[in-house]
Amino acid sequence: MKKLLMLAVLVASLGITAAAESPIKLSLYDNIAWPNPHHTNIVLGIVDNNTPTVHGISLAIGSSRVNEMWGLSGALIYARSKELRGLQGAIYNVTYDVKGITTSIVDYNKGNFVGGQLGFVNLAKNMTGLQWGAYDQADRLAGIQWGLVNYAKKSEIGLQGGFVNVAGNLKGLQWGFVNVAQRFSGLQVGFVNYINRIDCGLQIGLVNVISKNGYFPAMILLNGKF
Repeated sequence: MKKLLMLAVLVASLGITAAAESPIKLSLYDNIAWPNPHHTNIVLGIVDNNTPTVHGISLAIGSSRVNEMWGLSGALIYARSKELRGLQGAIYNVTYDVKGITTSIVDYNKGNFVGGQLGFVNLAKNMTGLQWGAYDQADRLAGIQWGLVNYAKKSEIGLQGGFVNVAGNLKGLQWGFVNVAQRFSGLQVGFVNYINRIDCGLQIGLVNVISKNGYFPAMILLNGKF
């Protein structure tokens, strides 16, 4: 009896170990899955998938939640990855640390993003790369915003191209119908250009306004400071 009990414990232990190393996970909702490993390569979810580590593919009809996602993550409604290295797509995306590409209706990055955000609405905290959508927003931009409305709170060096471009502190290029910058170094090309304070640069447009540090407070066609 004792030997049978020890054998049963050994078999159970081997089963747990095998589940933890399973390359495939089938998930119904949250942790209701078979098997339920912490680290897997392929996840197929129905309502919801919640897996700590996936190196491979994570697909779900409802939502996908992965802490460390290396590869392809896709869900019909919601996808969240804390560390993404690869590609992620859903109607609503949430990421924290990204090196890769995300595509969605609403794409929300809460940390560092290196790569491309391709969504209808793109929101990023620290953006290095490309934002391409109807509305693009970044707290810090080093790269390109290309959309109908673009907003960058601060930019080390960047390019904004769209109907309306707004920047807090920008070094680079604004190209659009209306361009607005609080502090600016570079080139503005548009119908209406406004800079609160210019360090060095040029405005080309029908109406060019510089509140502080410019050669002229307002000019048509050209304005700037060198």
